[in-house]
Amino acid sequence: MDGNFFQNVPGGADAYILRGVIHDWAEPEAIAILRRGHKAMKADSRLVLIENVLPETGENSFGKWIDLQMLLVAGGRERTAAEYRELLVTSDFELEQLIPTASPLSVMAEHPR
Repeated sequence: MDGNFFQNVPGGADAYILRGVIHDWAEPEAIAILRRGHKAMKADSRLVLIENVLPETGENSFGKWIDLQMLLVAGGRERTAAEYRELLVTSDFELEQLIPTASPLSVMAEHPR
């Protein structure tokens, strides 16, 4: 099925899952994607983001190498938990949970504000 999340997102689903999507984009485009999804959601829908969340401190992490790759290849970026919270608030979401996993990825659950 073809689609363009900058133009339209199917409405009324209970959950919307984006894995490795938001990190492909700089802030303006990431906000546009999230706001388009927000517009399609019901009040009790949930957004689930599955992304690499960078550590808040300066320690080495695999995500920092992915951040460099995203910058050079796609113009996107990896983000810290604080940066995701800010991005989500700007897009009218509230972060409910951030769940680290054994992999480099974390699961973030949000609801529309």
